[in-house]
Amino acid sequence: MNKIKNTRIIDNFLFYIKNERKFSIHTIRNYKNDLLKFNEFLFSYDNELNFLNIDKTAIQFYIEHCSKNKMSSKTILRRIASIKSMYKYLTFEGLVDYNIASLIIAPKITKKIPNYLSEKEVLKLMSLPDLNTIDGYMHKSILEIFYSTGLRISELVRIRIKNLDVKKNVIKISGKGNKERIVILGLNASNAIKNYLRVAKNSNNIYLYSSSYKVDSHLSESYVYKMVKRYLSKVTNNERMSPHSLRHSFATHLLNNGADLMSVKELLGHEDLSSTQIYTHISIDKIKKIYKQSHPHGK
Repeated sequence: MNKIKNTRIIDNFLFYIKNERKFSIHTIRNYKNDLLKFNEFLFSYDNELNFLNIDKTAIQFYIEHCSKNKMSSKTILRRIASIKSMYKYLTFEGLVDYNIASLIIAPKITKKIPNYLSEKEVLKLMSLPDLNTIDGYMHKSILEIFYSTGLRISELVRIRIKNLDVKKNVIKISGKGNKERIVILGLNASNAIKNYLRVAKNSNNIYLYSSSYKVDSHLSESYVYKMVKRYLSKVTNNERMSPHSLRHSFATHLLNNGADLMSVKELLGHEDLSSTQIYTHISIDKIKKIYKQSHPHGK
């Protein structure tokens, strides 16, 4: 009974973040999975427990359970964040007297340095698509947009034709939480898009990269992921490279060439500067070079 009660609470919370907070489908799916896992844990521990009658100890036991099951720090942090968000909602709705999850201190994690391409590897990557085919033009434009804008894959596939302005070299993007931002297109990316539109002749479509099955549907993230991975395998042996690595490359190369951290934060669509600061660790080679060139004892 309590398990069903918890499921109803989860459903109501998901309805709230979808319709009131306008969270993305991807984020909602993660919240749902995380909270269902927490529900399963509570039920297996004691079937009399529900979200409304537990204290912070139950959440702490769950964190220990996740850790013992060798979950990554990133996964554990996301699950804690999901639980915290749900309890903020329960407090707001007056379903609990106080937010027990606010008492939980999330464990610190060491952020891994992201995988990224060198500037030479990027040049090689962009030369790979076969421009004798329509698919080649599409692939070229996708690769160029990833590197030129630092978009997430979920953002790229959802680019709407009406939000694209190749004359001004900008795209209006709906990012995480449906927050809009403007991203800038470099000359190479702008030209690649123009060339693709010229050969694709898809002016009746809603999306820049429409599905071959429906004009009102976009290309799948799975297709783009596999396509980019295939090209990346031709320029690097690092199997961990993915479309997101082009986002990392975008940010790293900006910082290496003198961009300030706040500007990169805005271009990436990060809410928190701490998410952007990971790239300062990668730019250490650039810092060393500047030091050697500028400091009297650096040479």
